[in-house]
Amino acid sequence: MRHLTAALTAALVLVLSGCDSAPGDTPTTPTSATSADGSSQGGPPTGPAGRSLWSLIGDKGETIQTLPDDDPDVVAVRKAVALHSGTTDNRDHRSVTDSTDAEFAFYSPEFVKALKRQGYAAQLASLFRDNEVTTRQVKTAWYRSTLYKDRATAKAEMDTVIEFTAAAPGYLKKGGFALNTPYTQHRTISLAKQDGRWRITAIQKTPLTKDTSRPTP
Repeated sequence: MRHLTAALTAALVLVLSGCDSAPGDTPTTPTSATSADGSSQGGPPTGPAGRSLWSLIGDKGETIQTLPDDDPDVVAVRKAVALHSGTTDNRDHRSVTDSTDAEFAFYSPEFVKALKRQGYAAQLASLFRDNEVTTRQVKTAWYRSTLYKDRATAKAEMDTVIEFTAAAPGYLKKGGFALNTPYTQHRTISLAKQDGRWRITAIQKTPLTKDTSRPTP
């Protein structure tokens, strides 16, 4: 629960600070990235040509084998993470309620229940509406990601870059933000396969930053 509370706080301030585990799942100038409005969202991970970033790991985190990009679980996990980031990063104060409902569809039932107990949806709506905030995803990139050996849990590492396309001046000043300026955040997203579908169970993320440097995937 401590992680969920930290996650909620970070999500509501829209990465004004980092979080331990949050809904809505970014730092980098990737060597390769997908466009926010391109059909490649959720496509092959960023990285040197011919080298997959996905691995099957054992009990101690050791790599059992490298997984190809077209592995069915890799494809499903990557798609879930990409669609989730698109939902949470492309947010409009005029439709924030709808986007929050769509966001919840990516989470495990336990994660959704915890967020609802904390009033996440109402607080997020208030933040966006009161400050007339609208955000847009610019691009994403991928890091090394893993599936556990039983293929029941996974952890995806990714970056997302967003811009504030609209917001009240006071909100921007308080957060140290500017409109139409790229801000990046790194996310570590935990997932579990439930009833044959990959659902997000936790998210760790860094604060938004204008620093676009990133380690080599």
